[in-house]
Amino acid sequence: MTVLTALQSAAVKLVSRKPTTFFQSTETLEVELCDLVNDVARDIADKGDWRDLTTLATFTGDGTTVSFDLPSDYDRMPVGQDVHSNAWETWRYTRARDLNEWTDANTVTGYAHPGMWIILGGDFKTVPAIPTGDVAKFYYISANIVTPATGSAKATFTADDDSFVLDERLLTLGLVWRWRQQKRLEYAEDMETYERDLATAIARDKGARVIATGPARSRWGSRFSYPGQLG
Repeated sequence: MTVLTALQSAAVKLVSRKPTTFFQSTETLEVELCDLVNDVARDIADKGDWRDLTTLATFTGDGTTVSFDLPSDYDRMPVGQDVHSNAWETWRYTRARDLNEWTDANTVTGYAHPGMWIILGGDFKTVPAIPTGDVAKFYYISANIVTPATGSAKATFTADDDSFVLDERLLTLGLVWRWRQQKRLEYAEDMETYERDLATAIARDKGARVIATGPARSRWGSRFSYPGQLG
């Protein structure tokens, strides 16, 4: 399905008309829906840590570099995502809780192995530098939520034959209530339907949950003992 299908479905529900084109049209309804569709798509993408938008970022160390450009499509990290090191199997990079902690880490030896990280000024930064041959890696949510008919993925719809990476039915539902709200028409029921279906899609996106019984053997949110002998 393409965004054209979602826009047509919304138009039928709103005014009982099915336009054949939208992004090249100058008709009022078509222009209004094209203006709204990117806002709706962005709202859907922002509401969940979607697996279809999840991408792995890797930064290979050279022993010197401490600041790396984020991927061009970087939007955000999933909730709870850690930065992993290839060289440390049981420890992960420590997230700097605030700028004070980051400043301290850069002025005193106050970080645990393999190091500390922060996203600052649009860059991914570590202290100390990632050792030569080691790799720091983490998953992130891509901002590229649109697949064009040809070319690379992008962040916004610009043509009728663009496709939404996520569920295009949610685009239709979102367009309906947002357009009615914009026109100061009754939209509460339409918004409720959209939010319910969006919540269902988010819940299904992660797949089935595994039910585990008995005590947990480890917690990744905690710190591990040093993996070796002291003294």
